[in-house]
Amino acid sequence: MKNGIRLGILSVLAAASLAGCSRRDEATVGSPENPLVVVLSPAHAPSAGALEFIKKHLESATAMAVRLEVAATPADTIKKFDAGLADAGLVTVEEYLVAREEFGVHADLQALRGDKLADFEAVILARGDGPKSVEELAGKKVGFVGPYSVSGFTLPCIFLDKAGLKPERVYSGSHNANVKKLEEGAVAAAATYARQASRRGLKVLAVTGKVPNEPLIVRRSLAPEKRSMLVSAFLSLGGTPEGRKALAELADITGFRPADEAVYKPLHDLLLAEGRSVYSLIPDGWQIKRLGQPYMPD
Repeated sequence: MKNGIRLGILSVLAAASLAGCSRRDEATVGSPENPLVVVLSPAHAPSAGALEFIKKHLESATAMAVRLEVAATPADTIKKFDAGLADAGLVTVEEYLVAREEFGVHADLQALRGDKLADFEAVILARGDGPKSVEELAGKKVGFVGPYSVSGFTLPCIFLDKAGLKPERVYSGSHNANVKKLEEGAVAAAATYARQASRRGLKVLAVTGKVPNEPLIVRRSLAPEKRSMLVSAFLSLGGTPEGRKALAELADITGFRPADEAVYKPLHDLLLAEGRSVYSLIPDGWQIKRLGQPYMPD
């Protein structure tokens, strides 16, 4: 059985490698026949109306044809950059770190929330009538989002591992679903981000770390003038009430700022130092194996 799984993984990697050999026709990127493709991770999926508004704004601001699409899964988000199917993307931090190590994407912008906040706290939540300390979580069910979530998986796993606690892991796929299981009593605690603590009847059991907000990434081979126009278009997206409403549907984003990739290096270094044992816990850990490599220099 193990050999079968291994062969399956090798087949997937081989197929991805072959797909990655295809290249865009750079001269025509942005034309109706070869639109500039911007992918949104599942964590940033907006309504159809917001998706259409953002597409039209990007096209108007860049004078290019744009295809804006939502990836089916976190892994699909990353693989689009390998297969030559994406020019840019709004992705989670963990998706970015994987795509950076695997395909050399560049973080051009960083998302902002609230009053220009550029980071957030990862926390473990419990119900008000639930556990009073993390020590009480030993052997109990704890909700996690999934392996591509820094606040919903990576940092809490490292935190609990260092505390010597081994709860039963329950995966939900999204932060809202994870916290809903907590509210319903299906889990004793839930790993998520601090803003979820505002939901009634919940409390912060532990802060597991601070996370920089996610980036807008661009493939490095995109023509500089096209990259510049795209970045400017995203920076101006919140300039109208309609734009701010559409931005809010992208996981409560309020704006962007130019990215300094050094912002993400401390988190990557933490994963390099502490994350190996964490990723061994998940069945598809091979998909994020490259986070065990040094930070790729610009």
